[in-house]
Amino acid sequence: VSEIYTYANFYKFQEEFWIACMDCEVDDKQVLEDGYVISIVDNSHNMCVKRQVVYNTSNHVAHCSCKKFECEGIPCRHILCVLKGKGLREMPSYYILNRWTKTASSKPIFDVNGILLEGCSQVMHEDKLISQNWMEFLDCMQIAGRDQEKLTLVGKRIQNVLKELKELDGGTSESKVSELESFIGSSVPDRIDILPPKQCHTKGSGKRLKGGKKKSMEQQQKRQRLCKACGQQGYHDSRNCPSKLAS
Repeated sequence: VSEIYTYANFYKFQEEFWIACMDCEVDDKQVLEDGYVISIVDNSHNMCVKRQVVYNTSNHVAHCSCKKFECEGIPCRHILCVLKGKGLREMPSYYILNRWTKTASSKPIFDVNGILLEGCSQVMHEDKLISQNWMEFLDCMQIAGRDQEKLTLVGKRIQNVLKELKELDGGTSESKVSELESFIGSSVPDRIDILPPKQCHTKGSGKRLKGGKKKSMEQQQKRQRLCKACGQQGYHDSRNCPSKLAS
């Protein structure tokens, strides 16, 4: 499962599986024509909660009354407890949803009617190749791990591929404009009809920003006052006295 799910969803699955092993147990079991109705006692979070799990023995599909799988797409602890009790070594494909896997972004997404969703139809073949190449490169690094011999082998292969790519490119690098055009998916038009609007004045009376010289001149024209805090004449009073603020 760790090789299929994304990291975030694998941690969610791991938490549910841990609780299924440590805090869940079978309380009762009723036999049906095609399976069982199993009562699971959940003792996690110091609470005793009972859940009903309907298990089909033919396809190993179970449905729980907590509806966690239907809401979040991750098998709940009660279903995992039943599957663990049945001795299954692998997760049934029914519980592995494509949208939570590592390869979800590299595959087109369809709705319930089988129609390709809007936006997915514009996925280009180059994007799929890029995603596939990244996955293969990450697999190589994961297999190499911290083995110096394997890492050296990967480095040599990358250098050879880089050399071949530079030879195919002819030593010329794309300009900034061509990179942006490739990223956006369209080229810059020769004629631009849509221009930014003309700047207009905002409502209200405008005020001119005064400079430091103008402010100092206006300050000198004011009458000095006697400060009750320091007892000196100045352009301050007891509320904003410098000696009071310094202390």
